[in-house]
Amino acid sequence: MSNAVKPIKMVAAALGGEGGGVFTNWVIDVAEANNWLCQTTSLAGVAQRTGATIYYLELYPRAVAGNEQPVLSLFPAQGDIDITITSEIAEAGRMIERGFVSKDKTTLISSSHRVYGISEKSDVGDGSIDATALLGLADRYAKRFIHYDMEQLASAHQSVISSVMLGALAASDTLPFDRASYELAIRESGKSVESNLSAFNASFERAGKPASVVESFDPAQSDADFVFPDAKTDQGKALFTLARAYEPCLHEILYHGITKLVDYQDIDYARQYLDHLEGIARLDNGNSDFLLSRHVARYLALWMCYEDIPRVAQLKTRVARGDSIRKEVRAEDQQILYVAEFFRPRVEEVCAMLPVGLASAISNSRIMLGLINFFMGGRKLRTDTVSIFALLTILAKMRRFRRGSLGYQHEHTLIALWLEAVHVLAAHDQEAAVELASCGRLIKGYGDTRYRTTQQMLKIIQRVQNLADSKTNTSLPSATELAQLRDAAFAGDDNVAFEEALAIQS
Repeated sequence: MSNAVKPIKMVAAALGGEGGGVFTNWVIDVAEANNWLCQTTSLAGVAQRTGATIYYLELYPRAVAGNEQPVLSLFPAQGDIDITITSEIAEAGRMIERGFVSKDKTTLISSSHRVYGISEKSDVGDGSIDATALLGLADRYAKRFIHYDMEQLASAHQSVISSVMLGALAASDTLPFDRASYELAIRESGKSVESNLSAFNASFERAGKPASVVESFDPAQSDADFVFPDAKTDQGKALFTLARAYEPCLHEILYHGITKLVDYQDIDYARQYLDHLEGIARLDNGNSDFLLSRHVARYLALWMCYEDIPRVAQLKTRVARGDSIRKEVRAEDQQILYVAEFFRPRVEEVCAMLPVGLASAISNSRIMLGLINFFMGGRKLRTDTVSIFALLTILAKMRRFRRGSLGYQHEHTLIALWLEAVHVLAAHDQEAAVELASCGRLIKGYGDTRYRTTQQMLKIIQRVQNLADSKTNTSLPSATELAQLRDAAFAGDDNVAFEEALAIQS
């Protein structure tokens, strides 16, 4: 190999199903059409949508190699990559972490959109990676950084992101091949040629424009300029009139809370939500733009919409959900779509939807629990069939009986205890009340996760109640102590950190 010419080294990372292999083959075809050698290695990800496959390519001109066979590496080396291209911004961050992006030589090309990983989705708190911070990091560490929302562009042209990535690569001029070579590779592949060419060309043009910015959303910030839309019914208008009486910074949260609760149950349920909030709002001193009221309004609405069997059935049978699935798999309007859902109901969830008396009787009967448990376990059900869809529709309609169920009684007993504890703290220490209100973030999930988070909340509430019963205001937990308990609860799902923090404060 000539000492004057070095191979071009490229790393590409794409999630399962995004066409990373197709993208790599296109690059190989382009290189070979221009009389270049191309060697590739791929390291497979964990699974679809949970891990990226990393492709490593080294390209070398045949004219320089002559009759010699150049020695090309099978694996990327840190600090020695010319081009790094990723299908998602968090993957760009991982490439930086691995040392595949360097300021002196690497052109980094990435989509700016996010596909949340399993670790982010399953985190008990907010485990999401900050895309805005990643953009700044990439800009600082790369010699050149090209980024925009490639997923949106691919969707607009009914293609996959690999064709958009190829367009960005071609426009970057990091490889010595002309645009026509890339277009020819797409045509000769014979795979969705028209849509892939359309996406490629749109991306080629987009790559030459200024980079986009990923917007971040801070839920603590309120929109004081929000205007309630017109309600369709007199009852809805009455609810919005009640909501308008609150501070403007609460209006957007209340609108979304009311619409969610009406959808979940009914108008009266949304009115019950406003009644709960009224007492808190009277005690709010307005600090931090009425942060106490905003926290309670947000987490109360989410808590009151706890997921039970009727709610799951309601969501599964929506027309909008079917449309969403069709859009995701890119099915045509007249194309038959088969949908299989995985269900794993537990005995506790079945009992939660039953009337209190019946559920209590079943819970105290080993025979009945064993019988129900016999029919439980994982099930794959075809929700596109008439029989299963009809069953789910019936289960969804059972929400009208929700107020008499054991699950409703359990959740609303805890809600009442939480609101009462917030009341107690708000009368003496608004900062501590805000921290307790924000503990509403703990309540989430279902099954074991739901049980653990509600037990954590209950123990925090009991600590406030026990100290309040001592009749000495100075003994109430401080904002710092409550924040420590909340952070410990988010530290992991083994509950160890939370119990240790609770023991220290006791």
